[in-house]
Amino acid sequence: MPQAEECFALELVERFPPLGKNIDFYYDGPEDFLAHVFFGIEVTREVVAAYVADIGGVSIGGGLDWRGVLGFLNRCLQSGGAAVRTVIGTSFLFQLPTPGHEGYGIVEELDDELARLFESARPNG
Repeated sequence: MPQAEECFALELVERFPPLGKNIDFYYDGPEDFLAHVFFGIEVTREVVAAYVADIGGVSIGGGLDWRGVLGFLNRCLQSGGAAVRTVIGTSFLFQLPTPGHEGYGIVEELDDELARLFESARPNG
């Protein structure tokens, strides 16, 4: 039976298919999904790249709806359990660009729950 983190990731890629193109790489055996690695590498990279392309006026193929992903993550924080909260906080928010790096402006786009968790995970930005 899949763990909460895997179900969460599968729901995310179902809603945002561009995030699922490499999901199979994040299985360490048939029942061991590496959610933290998937979110820390794949999801964060793709969401930040889509944000940077959008604010730069660049059209990227398969256009990931980065705003939609942030909204989805925000809703999951409101309704998800501790495992989902930990994945979002440590493996997505903590991995966002730091001040002065390309894409850091995405931090200003975080809504309520995401913004609060970001402030908790990275109090210095």
